[in-house]
Amino acid sequence: MLKLTQAINPYLLLTLLCAVLFLPGLASIPPTDRDESRFMQASKQMLESGDWVHMRFQDEPRNKKPVGIYWLQATTVRVMGQALTATWPYRLPSVLAAWIAVLLVCRCGARLFDSRAGLIAGAALATSFIVVVEAHIAKTDATLLAATVIAMTMLAEIYVGAPGKQLWPALGFWFGIGFGILIKGPVILLAVGAALTALCIADRNLRWLKALRVEFGLPLVLVMDLPWLIAVSGGNGQNNFVSDAVTQDLLPKLIGGQESHGALPGSYILAGLLTAWPWSVLAPFVLVAAWKQRTVPAVRFCLAWLIPAWIVFEIVPTKLPHYTMPLYPALALLIAWAATQWRDSGVFARWIGGGLGVAYRTLWACIAVGLAVGLSVVNHRYGDGAAWGAVLGATACVLAALLVLFGFARGTAASAVAGLVAVGVLLSLSLTSGILPHLSQLAISPRIAAATESQHTPVALAGFHEPSAVFLLGTETLLTDTGGAVAHILATPGALAVVPEETLETVRAAVAAGGRTLTQRDEIVGYNYSRGQWLRLAVITAVPQ
Repeated sequence: MLKLTQAINPYLLLTLLCAVLFLPGLASIPPTDRDESRFMQASKQMLESGDWVHMRFQDEPRNKKPVGIYWLQATTVRVMGQALTATWPYRLPSVLAAWIAVLLVCRCGARLFDSRAGLIAGAALATSFIVVVEAHIAKTDATLLAATVIAMTMLAEIYVGAPGKQLWPALGFWFGIGFGILIKGPVILLAVGAALTALCIADRNLRWLKALRVEFGLPLVLVMDLPWLIAVSGGNGQNNFVSDAVTQDLLPKLIGGQESHGALPGSYILAGLLTAWPWSVLAPFVLVAAWKQRTVPAVRFCLAWLIPAWIVFEIVPTKLPHYTMPLYPALALLIAWAATQWRDSGVFARWIGGGLGVAYRTLWACIAVGLAVGLSVVNHRYGDGAAWGAVLGATACVLAALLVLFGFARGTAASAVAGLVAVGVLLSLSLTSGILPHLSQLAISPRIAAATESQHTPVALAGFHEPSAVFLLGTETLLTDTGGAVAHILATPGALAVVPEETLETVRAAVAAGGRTLTQRDEIVGYNYSRGQWLRLAVITAVPQ
């Protein structure tokens, strides 16, 4: 690995790695429900309406997140010049944000440790399962990751550098804060604030905080964020963003499990076995070794970034796997540090090769094999017969299991890191190129769009109201019940509706009572993963008797 960093610029190497990980599947994976499609639809309506201040999903204000991600997505779509229903331009901001985060983690690792650690940290973050997934989804999370890494990388420059000598790290820190607030509100303050508090307590010293240059930083944040907040609070009856964001999004997450996303404390640790895959195999050994070396400033900085905010996330009732992703760069940095200490750190070597280490690695290997089985089952049950993706993914998981069972205790750090990067790449390619684009049974909205593509009037949907359908069919799509669908096709000559097949006889009778004849254009059978149910939908129209 060290020879590689000397031969090739690490940032170029990581850029190539990110291209292999993040670009495949960007256009071929269908729009996902529900959050991604809501973000894309709101960004699309921003372009359709020309209103770049207010966010809407059809006629409803979308006041859960600030405007930053919508601006990025709408701008990307306009610059790319693609159709408004093409998914990949909306996803480009997530790709670019994940790439920026990887490069900055490399820079942070080089500043805290050395260039070899920086490259390993960047590669670990890039190949982490949750980062690969979020880089392919047009939501706020990859962009929040980038904002957090910007702020924390600049904070690392201040913490381990010469405080007060340069202004640019402080300005970079506050830029990251302002950018993060514009993307996802105060969430970034949790990760950064918890790290700052932990460092001050551990150091028993507040003097280095002067280098943050609050007198310059706070005005920068205000300049970045206040203009839109003032604009969105002006007139035309849509001045409720702040209250809606607090009452409908933030407080419900703090008080209880919002939208059935509640879980017990400790859930993120269990989820991390998958979300940090394949690097989760090293996490417990790394944390033990790092805690033993917590008096080292660079190690203490990473622990302060990771542990306090993680505890807060575990306490908050609402839990989703991606919530802790802004803390994964700290884990990647610690993994990189531990890899450079593979044989020199007695604690690390003893734990990874000892009895508990063998037990954990065996458990992890079993989970990897279970993941291989799961990929094969999902591909077989919901896919269209493309088996190579499942085979590649299963191969990656089995290779990972063999690596951690038989290679870690005896191998070198370079071989272990290279092996984990390789299986991470293989799993990513299997998912983004081989499995997800071919899960036709889950792609109900694209099949509805294909069945109604020649339609020039709005389509009425009954029994299937997923946001991806609105995004693909058009903003004027009518979300209704069977009665509304009947009224629509009776009132609009040639109009189409989509209704559950079990209601066809009732719909047929209602159409006949209206003096028309029901004609079924198509049948769509699929699994609505948002609701966990199989659907049989009929595409219908009414013709003269």
